[in-house]
This record gives sequence, structure tokens and C-alpha cells, in this order.
Amino acid sequence: MAGEKDIPVFTKDNEGYFRFIENTMDETGITIEQLTSGLCNVLEWNELISGKYMNKLMMNRLLDRLGCNNLRCDVLLFGSEYDDWQMRMDIVFAINDGNKCKAAGILKKYAERKGIFNSIDDMECNDRLEYQFMFVMQAYIMMNGEYDRTEVIAKLQQAAALTIMHGTDVLIDSNERIVLSVQELDILLEFYYQVIQLAAKENNIQTICCYTERIQKIIDYIQSAEWFNILSKASILPKAVYYGILANQEKLHLKRENVDGLVDIADELSIYGRWLSDCDKVIETLRASGRIFYLAELCDVMENVVDRMEKLLSEDTCKGMKIDDRKSMIERHSRILIFIQNITGINRYTKNGVYMYLEPGVYRLEKVAAERRKLLGMTQSKLAEEICTTKTIRRLELGKSRPHGYNLYEILNKLELYSDFVLDEIVSYRAEDMKILEKVYDAISMNEIEKAEEFLHELENKVDMNYTKNKQTIERIKLNFNYRRGEITKADYINALKDIIGYSVKYENIIKNPNTYLTDCETVMLQSIYTSEVNAADFLYLYGMVSAYECDELYIRKIELLKTVLASAAGNRADYKNSNKEFMDVIAANFRIKRIYNIARCVYGIWWNNDRQHKYSAQESRDMLNICVEIINFTKEYEHKDFFLKKKDSIF
Repeated sequence: MAGEKDIPVFTKDNEGYFRFIENTMDETGITIEQLTSGLCNVLEWNELISGKYMNKLMMNRLLDRLGCNNLRCDVLLFGSEYDDWQMRMDIVFAINDGNKCKAAGILKKYAERKGIFNSIDDMECNDRLEYQFMFVMQAYIMMNGEYDRTEVIAKLQQAAALTIMHGTDVLIDSNERIVLSVQELDILLEFYYQVIQLAAKENNIQTICCYTERIQKIIDYIQSAEWFNILSKASILPKAVYYGILANQEKLHLKRENVDGLVDIADELSIYGRWLSDCDKVIETLRASGRIFYLAELCDVMENVVDRMEKLLSEDTCKGMKIDDRKSMIERHSRILIFIQNITGINRYTKNGVYMYLEPGVYRLEKVAAERRKLLGMTQSKLAEEICTTKTIRRLELGKSRPHGYNLYEILNKLELYSDFVLDEIVSYRAEDMKILEKVYDAISMNEIEKAEEFLHELENKVDMNYTKNKQTIERIKLNFNYRRGEITKADYINALKDIIGYSVKYENIIKNPNTYLTDCETVMLQSIYTSEVNAADFLYLYGMVSAYECDELYIRKIELLKTVLASAAGNRADYKNSNKEFMDVIAANFRIKRIYNIARCVYGIWWNNDRQHKYSAQESRDMLNICVEIINFTKEYEHKDFFLKKKDSIF
């Protein structure tokens, strides 16, 4: 690609994002040509890195192609772009909930709002992604009931052509390294499977074999994509494996019909072995990510495969293959899903891939800027000092104009929000730093504190400790280690947390300003304080803060931190009804987006409340605590496992 080695000139309002892109490309070996293939041409790319407007869909797509799917970071969008995001999320959730008419209505308004009626050939890169979103959502809406399969295939074909070189004819197994996002892989998977379904009706074994092989190529691609983070793989691999199994079932069915019902048993068993191996890889990926995409569907498939294998194989062979162990594993996973489905009323089956189009952690820039300024005790003129005019700040907070370049960069920094690329609780240009932080938390969950401290020390040496957020995160985790080992008292622990929060916002100001945006880092520290000591004033603040979020699922990490504190505190003061409601809200919000973190703790909270009211028999209590242990074993949140086991054993 021409100019690939040229040194880019970044503007202040996009520097952090593109530095992150640049560093991730260096880490993964992905070239600009591979990253942008089908997305934008040389001229468009150069304009983007030089500061031309880039919508959130384009920002997301570049990150997703680099395997950074669903990075934990807050995003501030201004004015109409925030409204666009909100409409997209309304469409996604309407489809997810099976509300076909509502989804179609919002999508129509979205298309009219964006003016998506132009010729595709005349579209710039931002518009092509808007158009692709519309095509994919139309296809998902159609598949939510009876539909014309040929029309869905046409929609998916059009969607693929917008950003994938060669569209649905792309050869995933070519020698050239192809870089695709999970959304683009989803489009291809859905297209291939719809073609297979159409071919099955026409008894066309050749087409079925061709596209089944293409699905297998996607499975191999995902498994070999070392640049994909765990959430990228967890988002797309389960669907790919599930569709691969369904496609192979169609192939086996037609082969039986075409050869007088005979299929070589050795070939059949070989296919089953590969399916089970793929399912094992999916389950490990889901466990590592705390997600359950297509887990219910795959449990059903594995159950059918195991039943078939027991009919084909001898009892001794089944024992050697540990078939009973697999059946036990399937039962455990199914039991978890059915239990949560029963208490929430939310279907355990994933059904479709719209979850891949969720864009969590988005906030309205003008609202956040105004809230943070007041929280920090600044006037508009004080915030504008040495940056811009007071009028610029006033127009920003009113949503009339968005400052550009250097001005916005300095305004956000002054508000302790930063325009650098912020990964959840750290400020960094490197995805590798986020992975180290994940290793810290994983080690803590596994009760491997020494290993966690080693990773934390590594992270401290890599990130810029001049950033307040980095300093807060590192010091908070160190403080938790000290408190956990009993080296400091609870009072000292709480006071130290308040001091660390004070690096950005005074704790007293937070309590006086409910419904105010806080960073993830500040929210985590508040949760730690409130878990240790909560008073009546804090309750009012917490309820106000939680009520500020319109959709729990899009802010699940903050919501679950705050609501579990409220739920636990309500239970401690014998307000069991409200406590159970808060716990159930967290469980339902997680399960709705097929996320399973923290559900075990909430189930335990419900058991504790009901046990205090003597609502359970001994066996019912034991069953509830067994579910807690099974969920923890699935998510590898072992920090509370021993506690749950001791509680369960103490019942009899």
C-alpha cells in the first residue's frame, strides 16, 4: 500500500486512538493494507489519521479487525452521534428480545435520519458501515419469524460486499493473511448457513458440502487468529462451531438419503469426535471470558451426539472415551442455564448474533463534561482558563458545538477524563497493558495473590504513572492486597480508598452530587468503600447514581458493582424484598446479554435473604448453593468457592 511506511501526522483529538491502533498493529504484525482492505482506500485512510471525521462504527470496526473486540473503555459521543448510537442499541435490543415490529420501526427511522438511500458506489467509508449495519439488522429482523430465505441471502450478500474484499466469495484459506472483524465473520457465517438451508430443501448435496467446508475454514481461521483477544473469540467461535455442526448434520442427512441410508460408521464417529473437540474449545473460551453465547445450543448438540455414540459404540469403548464424564459436564452446564432461565424468565438460548453489535460504555459528552466540571467544583470560566473561551465551554455543555483538536484534548484532561485512549481502569496506548491487568484480576479470582502481585508490578512498570487513573488503579489493588493480608485495619483501608479517589475527585464532593458520571476506576473504589461501610446518606447517593443509567446491560460493570452493594446492604438491614430485587436485576441484566460474571454471588445473596426468612428446606438450600459452586467453577471465580462449599456442608 502506497505510503504505508510514511510517518502519520495525528491531531490531538485522535492521537490516543491512532497510537493505540499503531501499537496494536506492531504487536500483531497486521499491516495497514490488511487492516483497511475493503474498509477504506489510501486517500480515506490518510484523511482519517489526519483528523477527518470518523464515526463510532468505523472506530469500532478498526479495533475489531485488530482483535480488540468489546474493549472495556468508556466512550464520549457528542450530540447527534450519541443519538445515533442510542437508536442502534434500541434496534439491537428489540431484535434480541424478539420484538420484530419495534426493531423494524426504529430501523426505518434510523435509515431516514442517516439518509441511507444513496448509491453504494458513491459512499465514503463511514457511510458504508452505516449501510452495512442497516442490511444486517434487516436480515436479523426477517429471520425473527417466517421469511423468504432468498431475500435474506441477498441482504447478507449486499452487507458483505460493503467492507469485505470479494464479498461472500472471499477465500478465507488463501495464502494472503486476511483480517476480518467478528461482525464481518458473522455476516459470512449467516450467509453460508442460509445458503446451506436453501440447498437442503433442493437436495443439493454439492452446495451443502461446499459451504460446510467454508464454515469449517472460518472455524479454523478464528482458532488460529492469535491477534484476537478472548472476547473476540468468545463472541464468534461458539456461533461458528454451532453452525458448522448444523451444516454437517444436513450433509449427513442427505448422504443417508442418497446412499440408501448407509453412512460409514467410522466416518460418522470421526465427525462426532471433531464436533466434541470443537465444543470443548468453545466452552474453554466461554469460561475464560465469562460468556455463555450459544452454550445452550451446544449442550443440546453434545447431548444428541453422545446419545448417538452410545448406540454405535460398545460399553467398554464408551468408558474409555469417558462418555459419562462428558454427559455429567453437559448436565452441569445445562442445569446452570435452566436455573437462571427459570428465575429470570429470560431464554437461555442465544438464537442470533445481534450481541456482536452491542456498543457498551457510551456516554453523552456534553452531559458528562458539565457533570464533571461541577463535581470538581469548577466554574465554566475556570475550566476554560488557558484553553479556550468561556463561551466554548458553555456551548459544549448545551450541546451546540463540540470543541476540536487541542481544545477538547485539554478540556478532557482537566476534567480527569483524558482524550488519550482509556482502557477501563488504565490509560494506555497498548492492548498488551489491558491484558496484563486482566491477568491481575484472573490471578486474584484464582486466589493466586503472589502471581497477581507479580503481574501488577509488571503493569506498573509499563504504564505512565503520571496519569491519575493509572496511579489510582495500581494503588487501589496494592491496598486491597494489604487489607486482605490483615496488614491494615478496616478504618485505615476505607480512609486510604477515599484518599486515592481524591486524586481525581474529592470523596465529599461525590456524595454531594448524585446522578454524576464517575470513571470505572472511581466506581470500583466506591464499591469497595460501601461494601465495608455504608450509611444512610450513601444509600441515597447510590440509588441516585444507579437510576442515571437507562439501560443496565450497556453499563453492566458499573451497574453490578453498585447494585450488589445496595442489595447486600438491604439484606443486612432485613429489607429482603428490595435486596432480592437488586440481586435479580443484576442477574437478569447479565443473562440478557449472555454474560455470567457475578451471578453466583447474586444467587448466594438471594439464598441468604430467603434462608433468613426460613423459606428453604435443607435440600433446597443445598441445591441453591450447589448452583453457586457450579457457576463459579464455570467462570473460574474461585475467590468465594471455599466459602460457598463450607456454607453448603454446614447445612446438614
